[in-house]
Amino acid sequence: MTLPAKRAEPINTIEIVFPEDSNHFQSLFGGRLLAWMDKASYYAAFRYAGFPAVTASVESLDFSHSPKVGDVLDIIAQVIHTGRSSMVIKVDVYCQDVYHKKEKVLANTGFFNFVALDHEGHPQPIPPLLVETETEKSLWELGLKVKERARNRRQDTPRKGQKN
Repeated sequence: MTLPAKRAEPINTIEIVFPEDSNHFQSLFGGRLLAWMDKASYYAAFRYAGFPAVTASVESLDFSHSPKVGDVLDIIAQVIHTGRSSMVIKVDVYCQDVYHKKEKVLANTGFFNFVALDHEGHPQPIPPLLVETETEKSLWELGLKVKERARNRRQDTPRKGQKN
């Protein structure tokens, strides 16, 4: 049975950087940001697939701005590429310094690979992504490159129990 193509809607979450989220420079721990981005990716994957999903890999995480204590983060996650049961999700994090009422700046971007699972933990087929606009086509191609890099990295990295 072929599933009909579906449009991916962006998922927006908001976080505030509190002191317990920061390091000794009063900037956000990278690991905390990664967790928030992963959570937003899960929401996007679940909403798109209609099934629980798990993180298969984090393919890149670019830090271009360091959020500080008190900053408000808008985390936007969107499925940009799909396979049979897998999804590439792009996550952009925008940071706003509310103390100085500055404009939001793009702080971080990351790509996450997720796999939808059925109730027994097996990969679950998902709808193909509806790709119509030039922006959607560009994001689809970007997602394809992310997926290919992940596949190549896995092939080049010995796994436990494998011989080199």
